[in-house]
Amino acid sequence: MLTAGTPSASATSSAAARIAVRSIVFGRGTRTSNACMYISYTYPVRPYFRRVPRHTVWVLPLSVAAFVAFVMIFLLILAEGDVRYVLRVLTRQDSSITDVEWKQHTSVRAATAPRSWPRAAGDCPIRQSLPTQKAQSIVVIHDGMLVCEWYGNGGAPDRPAAAFSVSKTVISLLVSRAVADGTIGGLDLPITRAVPELGARDARFSAIRLGDLIDMRSGIAFSDDISFPWVDRDYPSVYYATDLAGTVVRRPRIASPPGPFTYNDYAPNLVGLAYRRLTGTLLTRQPLQRLWDDLGAEHPAEWCVDDHGFPYHESGLVVTSRDLARIGQLMLDGGQVAGRQVAPGAFLDRSLEPADRELVTTFAGIGVGYRNGWWILPRGDGGRDLAAMGAHGQIMVVSPSTRTVIVRMGDDYQTNIQIAATLQRLADRLASVTPG
Repeated sequence: MLTAGTPSASATSSAAARIAVRSIVFGRGTRTSNACMYISYTYPVRPYFRRVPRHTVWVLPLSVAAFVAFVMIFLLILAEGDVRYVLRVLTRQDSSITDVEWKQHTSVRAATAPRSWPRAAGDCPIRQSLPTQKAQSIVVIHDGMLVCEWYGNGGAPDRPAAAFSVSKTVISLLVSRAVADGTIGGLDLPITRAVPELGARDARFSAIRLGDLIDMRSGIAFSDDISFPWVDRDYPSVYYATDLAGTVVRRPRIASPPGPFTYNDYAPNLVGLAYRRLTGTLLTRQPLQRLWDDLGAEHPAEWCVDDHGFPYHESGLVVTSRDLARIGQLMLDGGQVAGRQVAPGAFLDRSLEPADRELVTTFAGIGVGYRNGWWILPRGDGGRDLAAMGAHGQIMVVSPSTRTVIVRMGDDYQTNIQIAATLQRLADRLASVTPG
């Protein structure tokens, strides 16, 4: 409120401005230093912006922190409190060919008497056609001889790579050898005989046999979905498990009676768990070492394991392309290596029997079958090739009609079935240009 004789704010401001001007002109109220003039005066400034109240500064950060904490608690409840598992799923999501760098693993040495592949004479007639995009290694065997090999993108003859689901084929072979030598009963053994907890949880598990699990016809449900909330999905529950043996006892659920084809990752791990329960050892230890010795493997192999040392039977094999090709060659040589029976006849018959080659699913419009750990691929001439296929383009094609084995490992640039079809065409071309 203004009273008589009290100057207004505008008058005061005008007076201050006049004083400032006179100071500039006449030098009053100024001081000079080093030829620089500093002018000092006061002018009222209107507070256009007010400070945000202090009590609201932390609202947003606290809200975000509360939301993150809520999500983490929710995920931990779904994961039954397994912090390491939750962190793996959140930080890694889908699998990668580099996962072998952080996963734990066990090793088997090279064979006591390693056997080098005999080399074919002359240049490789299909070298220019090899699908090298994103590949690390490609090995081509024809009539039991190394025709050509290619390495790049960090691959090398002695560098093992993650085989992913090609592991299932090796597990099938190891189980067949165990059945043949009497270590375990036949493939008609009920899974609940070795893992009774399954039957206690759901009586329908008692109808599942080991052979059903190997053929992916167990009726156990499985999904590759990795959408939110992630941690309760089947695929990460197996691939990132910290206690895989416990996971495959608690999580699997029945979708149908045994019979229909349902590809899933619980099955090979249940087979591995049954083997451990029945024998007291792991398939990927002494049995794998004996197989490596019988094959004459040139290089060591590894198998990824969980935090308790239990193998990831569905995806854990880490192997060189040269040594993986030896398993394919077994299928062409009647299961023999240097005249010695390495793969049981029953394994060969079960894998190659035409009556069991019906198509079970379709990839990219191509109908395929599955039997005994092998994918069965149609040929243009009406025949069939075998394939072991793992995520990210790990492919081994075995072509009985052309007596060719081709292994391709690395990262994926197409779908697995497309890469496999390319390898089939290469096998046909190689056979057409190779004498004899």
